[in-house]
Amino acid sequence: MAPDPTSLRVVVLLEGETDPAVARSIAALGANAVATLKPPDPATGANLAAAGLRYIAPVLIRDVERLPVDTALLERLRSIPALAGLEYYDDAVTEGYATAETQARAYGILKTLFPGLLVLYALRLDPVATDPVFLDGYFRPEFTDLVVPYFYPVGNTTLGPQQETDEWEERLRSLLSPVAARMPPGEGVLPVLQAFGETGYPVSGGLLRRQLEVYAQLWPENANVALFAWTAGGSAGMDDSPVLLRAAASLFGGIPSPPIPCLVPPRRAR
Repeated sequence: MAPDPTSLRVVVLLEGETDPAVARSIAALGANAVATLKPPDPATGANLAAAGLRYIAPVLIRDVERLPVDTALLERLRSIPALAGLEYYDDAVTEGYATAETQARAYGILKTLFPGLLVLYALRLDPVATDPVFLDGYFRPEFTDLVVPYFYPVGNTTLGPQQETDEWEERLRSLLSPVAARMPPGEGVLPVLQAFGETGYPVSGGLLRRQLEVYAQLWPENANVALFAWTAGGSAGMDDSPVLLRAAASLFGGIPSPPIPCLVPPRRAR
């Protein structure tokens, strides 16, 4: 059964992907999928499937390009339980700077070999502010099933330090607005929200809702959300913060799902 791309409740997991207790805890929040930063793994898929979760895994573009001729690798990926999506990325270039040709090739291979999976390419947002040719040169929404924007607005960010009490919403809105303007009608989004607090930059549970409200101003019918991250190393991730856990559960429970799931969101005329 293909995943419904219009009601995703995703937690981005940095470690513990084969731990049954972690999977059960994430499912208890109301999540229906987990994305990992580690390559596709059958043990991870089995663990998440046992908790009723779907699995979104990253895959290197050089591995994608091997798939048409590497039968063993292809069959390994096809055998992974609960696999709902693959997020391709190019570690041979600066993060976010895979060329249009590279994106087209990777997307085409994955959609041909895995027609029932979501194929995603994450959109790094900070170059929107720092690189005037970034969007025109590298943003290709036609080569991802959902546009997946990410920028973590509170902390020692790539655009400078920002406290939760600062007016960070306007900065986030300024990054997202030109993205929305370049998207075709009906293109879906999967916003990746900051769900951690850096040392020296405390966050409240309201940070999750405030970020989503900015996205809702541009995509009012969006019903997808991803929270980054569960276990955040030196930062306070959701699993270390009862306040963020409560906020995550509230957020997952408060976003309406479309009444009729469909494989491809309907395109609307603007």
